[in-house]
Amino acid sequence: MLQKIAIYLAVLVYCVEGLGGGCILQGSGLGNEYSVEATALRYQEEIHLGSGPVQGIHLSLTGLKQTVVTWLNPTPYKSGNFQPTCNFGESALVLNYTTGGEAYTYPDGMFQMTLNKVRLNFSAFVGNTVYYKCGDIRFGYSPIYNFTMQKKYTEKRLLYKLRNESPPYFGVIDSSDAFVAVIGDHGVTRGEDTANNIADHVKNDNLQLIVHAGDISYADKFGGETHNNSYIWVSYMNLLQPATAYVPYMTTPGNHERQYNFSAYLNWLGNSMPYSESESGSPFWYSFDYMGIHFVAFSTEHDFMPNSTQYHWMEKDLLKANSNRVNSPWIVVFGHRPLYCTSLICMERCEKEAPVFRSYLEDLLYQQHVDVVFAGHNHQYERSYPVYKLKPVQLDYKNPKAPVYIVNGAAGNPELNDPSFRLKVDWRAFDDVTFDTGYILMQPTQTELRFQYMNSNKKKIVDQFVISKASSLDV
Repeated sequence: MLQKIAIYLAVLVYCVEGLGGGCILQGSGLGNEYSVEATALRYQEEIHLGSGPVQGIHLSLTGLKQTVVTWLNPTPYKSGNFQPTCNFGESALVLNYTTGGEAYTYPDGMFQMTLNKVRLNFSAFVGNTVYYKCGDIRFGYSPIYNFTMQKKYTEKRLLYKLRNESPPYFGVIDSSDAFVAVIGDHGVTRGEDTANNIADHVKNDNLQLIVHAGDISYADKFGGETHNNSYIWVSYMNLLQPATAYVPYMTTPGNHERQYNFSAYLNWLGNSMPYSESESGSPFWYSFDYMGIHFVAFSTEHDFMPNSTQYHWMEKDLLKANSNRVNSPWIVVFGHRPLYCTSLICMERCEKEAPVFRSYLEDLLYQQHVDVVFAGHNHQYERSYPVYKLKPVQLDYKNPKAPVYIVNGAAGNPELNDPSFRLKVDWRAFDDVTFDTGYILMQPTQTELRFQYMNSNKKKIVDQFVISKASSLDV
């Protein structure tokens, strides 16, 4: 309790300075995310500009044995005759497939360089591991990377005996089996620890997918009067490349992507998401199946009221997914703004916005037996019990009768994190009272969905829990 009091006193200081969770005090309300102090951070950005003709390379899933590869060529687009290609195969020694793509640019944020995109189809492959290199015959190629399309889920059932590995990354997560990283609200400033840890999981463990619930790079916080902030996107994607060149990176937009009508987000990421494949018609919302999970990405930055286009798509998609539990036992939804939260600094988001969002979606998520809903926006970590209409339906995670809501927006960004939480909330199971950054690891089996929240700065487990079901059809 004394620790919480001390943290809350520190929070008051951050509120006055205009930092913490993107919210500041203004008279009796909360709101402006662009204080003088936060703006001053624009000129303290550490830049991660890469070298070589292929930079910021990242993968996106588009379908069964189909992947889009996107990268930057640091050459002005106007200089011309680009021929982006990828060579790939089932061995690093034999890249016997070649596929061409498209080169393009966009003017917003004074971006002048060249983006490239190639769609790989390896349906003819016997195995699931793909070796590839991408580039341009005129400007040069990347090193050889590899990635592996994953099976539905691990067959190993968790024995409730925690491992004691060094460093102590893994408790309920089995590092030898495929797992997922989930992040939110992540930029270059203060995001290095999270990025480096995730890259370590890719290199040394079996991390096979990254999911990002909005606020990507925070480019709109930088650039000054010239608005020349395109270098932030270049820096950010180079920061992620040690992970995203090897595993798919799936995203949804947040409020910090709204700049220039989402132009940078769409060109770097959104247009590579599988929206056509999931019949959404919009790059801002889509779904995909991977590792036994049906992921639903929706946009809180666009209309999702009942009767909206996005809502109708989501309703149809969830109904279909709920009838396909044999193949994908779990349904995970992710969007940027939370339906459940208890921040004190960002009280307006939790007391005014969240109830409106719940009025739009909570019944649908409950009726279609969604297992987990991830959000960010608040720069903190908290998780609920299975909850419906502000009431916990149970105080454990065995055969849950309602969705679990997780705020996971503490990955690290120029606005700092928010350690403030309302006290004595019946539906809340855990909150992390700290300024430290962090991220979630998630691992599916046929009957379990395992979670760990990791402290990026201290490289330790902060929270862990397991959702279990008697069978894949027990929904």
